[in-house]
Amino acid sequence: MKKENKVTNKDLDKYVADELKESSKEREVHLFDGKNVAISISNSSEIENLGFSLAHQKNLITEITRFLIIHGSNLIYGGDLRQNGYTRLFSNLVYQYRPSKEAGKIFFQNYFSFPIYLNLKTTDVLEFRKNGVLPIKVQPPANLDIDESKFYPPEGNDNLFIWSESLTKMREEMQSNTDARIFTGGGMSNFKGKYPGLLEESILALKNDTPVYFMGIFGGLTSRIIEALKGNKPQELTIEWQSSQNKIYKEFVSHYNSKKSEDKIDYKSNLEFLNNYTLDRLSKNNGLSVEENKRLFSTVHTSEIIFLIMKGLNKTLSK
Repeated sequence: MKKENKVTNKDLDKYVADELKESSKEREVHLFDGKNVAISISNSSEIENLGFSLAHQKNLITEITRFLIIHGSNLIYGGDLRQNGYTRLFSNLVYQYRPSKEAGKIFFQNYFSFPIYLNLKTTDVLEFRKNGVLPIKVQPPANLDIDESKFYPPEGNDNLFIWSESLTKMREEMQSNTDARIFTGGGMSNFKGKYPGLLEESILALKNDTPVYFMGIFGGLTSRIIEALKGNKPQELTIEWQSSQNKIYKEFVSHYNSKKSEDKIDYKSNLEFLNNYTLDRLSKNNGLSVEENKRLFSTVHTSEIIFLIMKGLNKTLSK
């Protein structure tokens, strides 16, 4: 019987240690030079029940981000302007870890949808550019026929429709500029778009057969997408569950679908798509074996997560 070639903790620690050693010498390998890697992340409400904290999530994404920057990739994120949000975190990480010889290069593109980008201040833009960040303002769909200089608060069905259509347009443009995407965490309810953000981004990425990496360590919506890819039917990906969590959303779905002739809110079709996508197809696209993807779904070891993502990206993005 052939002996199974397993990756040990010693292998993983050595891999990461060697990478850090090289980066400390500023010997950039640039495996992913010119490639755009999107990160889909938001806070998971069940993270503490899994024995972690938001600090653990930020520490892990910090390590992943550092490796991506070291190897020359451009980060992609669609986020808001909260003081302690991920937009600010990624901006600071790019400033801290970008190669010293490339201080003028853009390493991070942050997409802002309408009307969120109306809250961008001149000081925000200057700070982002200093850090090597390019803020991208995605205009709302032209058919909305709205005042693009006005901020529409996410209140009431009409305004929520504007937000949903604008967020979808932003995510579509972001996806068109993405070479690979990493998922972790994710809120499951009380969102501002037509679907939870990570669900909509995962459907867009998978339909385009983009290399995608799902880390289930922090639970949240990412773990439900993983379950759906395994052929299960998590309740959080159903309209019944979403409606039970937010009565306003239940009313909004009816309003939204009444205004759309196509691309209606349809959880059933999304779940069927994920169920039928198969782990074989995921593996073919992301450079990892089915068993390696399953390990990425479940492992709680930072070194192993980084090892697997870097292995997959190296197979799919490096030339």
